Amino acid sequence: MILRSFINLKKSGVCSICRAVVIQNCSYSEIFQTKYSEEEKHKILQVVNESDGGSLLRYDITKARVKFINQWKNSNGCLKSLSDIDMVEGFSDKYAIKLFDSILNGPSEDSNDKTKPIKKIKGTILHPVLSSTLRQNCKTVLALYVSVNCVCWTLIDRNAYEVLEWEYHGIEYPDSKKFHITDIMDIAWRVTHSFPLADICVMKSEATTLRASGSDPNNPKMMAVNLQKAQMISMIVALINARSNHLSNDEDGDKYEGSDTLKHVVYFLRPTLPYRLYGTLVGNEKVSTDQTVEMILQSIGEKSNDNSRVYISEKLKSFFRNQKDLQKDMLGHCLLLALTFMDVCIYRRKESIEKLAKRSD
Repeated sequence: MILRSFINLKKSGVCSICRAVVIQNCSYSEIFQTKYSEEEKHKILQVVNESDGGSLLRYDITKARVKFINQWKNSNGCLKSLSDIDMVEGFSDKYAIKLFDSILNGPSEDSNDKTKPIKKIKGTILHPVLSSTLRQNCKTVLALYVSVNCVCWTLIDRNAYEVLEWEYHGIEYPDSKKFHITDIMDIAWRVTHSFPLADICVMKSEATTLRASGSDPNNPKMMAVNLQKAQMISMIVALINARSNHLSNDEDGDKYEGSDTLKHVVYFLRPTLPYRLYGTLVGNEKVSTDQTVEMILQSIGEKSNDNSRVYISEKLKSFFRNQKDLQKDMLGHCLLLALTFMDVCIYRRKESIEKLAKRSD
């Protein structure tokens, strides 16, 4: 009887035992049959079947889905058609198409000479690695600069290379000048809710030690301050990623983005790059950024058609110039962080990369 019910289910989509209606999924075959040519199908299958986990991550796919593909291939062998992706855990037609399209579009950039100069800069530039798909498709970038006394942010429109927001948020300390962990969480929560939404967030990579710089690295007061700053940054990063993953989950209805797999939207840039690119690092000492930023503001004219230079409105220029020296310096660090990330990691400007490569020799 069970066998007969199974046969009826395959034929009619109705189980003869429980009378449940099963909606059969035949859309994958139809979608891929019309969307891709035979040559494109062959290329996609070749990449998916021959790539290991690391090389497949060059395309628009999460680590969890790479793992699911590898598990499926280990158990069932290579994918014989694009519609086989329907049997791999974690894939809807949306995420399958995102992967397939990135395979067709992505490798062409990897072989482009424009990606090679960035390798001239020694060491790690950005963590985690920024995919070529996200680099090309992102619309907004939010740079965050966190110090002991403030949080600054700069929002940039990638397509127009225009600064849309440039803000300073001061942190007021209680009389004891010590925060409990819940106090830090309250501040991180309020500040994070002030941030505009962006496709990518970038911060400077922080030291992994709490020891103070200078002649007294074990100064307990400075170590306590560094601990509070590290806690603040950790909470802000966690809240930004949580907000982004929550929005992605609401939009896509995909549990893998919202639970098992964390989609990182916060990237960490090597902290010395902005200082070396704009000459605000003398030896190992940072100098004030306000003069450098003022020179940038004075050189800004009309918006460029080729995104060769940043555009900042007169309103934001006035906002910066009306700040006190400390606020100017913090806003300056944030702007230089944003511009360095855009020129080196997003636009990959040859002149900026070559300047950093020479100064790193």
